[in-house]
Amino acid sequence: MNRHVEVRSIREGVYILWYLGYTDLASLYASGSERELLRFNGAINRLIEQILTENDKSEIIRNFLENQGMYRKYCVDETIASWFSHDEKSSVFFWLYLLKKFRDQQLGDEILSLAGNSYHDKKIVCDKNNSKITVNELPIRTPDNPKKCFMAGLYILDLLSFSPDKLQRTLDEIKIDYSHIRDLRRKDFAWFTDAGPEDVKWVWKQFNGHPNLLNNINKWDLSESLLSQTIPLLYYLWDGREDTKALYLNTLRKRYANMKHRKKVADKAPVNIRISPGAKNTLVKLEKRFNRNRADVIEYLIEKTWAELNQKN
Repeated sequence: MNRHVEVRSIREGVYILWYLGYTDLASLYASGSERELLRFNGAINRLIEQILTENDKSEIIRNFLENQGMYRKYCVDETIASWFSHDEKSSVFFWLYLLKKFRDQQLGDEILSLAGNSYHDKKIVCDKNNSKITVNELPIRTPDNPKKCFMAGLYILDLLSFSPDKLQRTLDEIKIDYSHIRDLRRKDFAWFTDAGPEDVKWVWKQFNGHPNLLNNINKWDLSESLLSQTIPLLYYLWDGREDTKALYLNTLRKRYANMKHRKKVADKAPVNIRISPGAKNTLVKLEKRFNRNRADVIEYLIEKTWAELNQKN
């Protein structure tokens, strides 16, 4: 096999293939490590060889080299974005923030204006309002861990080809926004910290049922392994009014508590009794003393009394 070209990194190869319209091959290697670079170069050169043989499109090499030059001019130095890779939640936010903005027409137009003709011919999806690049054409469509989220964010920045000043401003904006919500998240979503897999799916279903919260994000194929981290972050990325958001979150928290309670008592037997005012006051004191709800206190007292009677017998 002839070696027509050579890329220095996985990101470089992915960038070039993406702009030339070969997104399937780009996505295949996008999540790979640099140890796969030699194999990636082999795949790229086999592709070029096949194109030259079948179509005699000698411009493929020239186009490849032109895009390679573009990448080396505009590629993002990973170290300037490394702040986001040190914390799992910040890595996820880094990707979500860019992905949400990427869907905005302004940034979509920036990418389209730089993309090659082959990309324009194959990859634009028309809707009733405008043309946008679909999420499933990104090099990493569905990251399933924070490390891949960070890499997916870098790919988006690579494809946008920002000037150094605009790149730095964008990174500063993301960092400031994340720093602002980091403490809010602990308070606003304290009720969500112990959510199990089914609870997470329930909340995600509520998000999907809101007409404006996700703004087409529900069409993303988000990884279930990251849902518990993405849900609070997507709430803060929602462009709704603050009072609207606060009202929705308060309602969601109450509905979540009711859902958890219904699950907890699903296998409980109802008992309807009347007790004296004095006994009721004592029961209230016990609730406070044990920091439990009424049903739990009554059940605890019944089991405790029964165990003591068995010990005496």
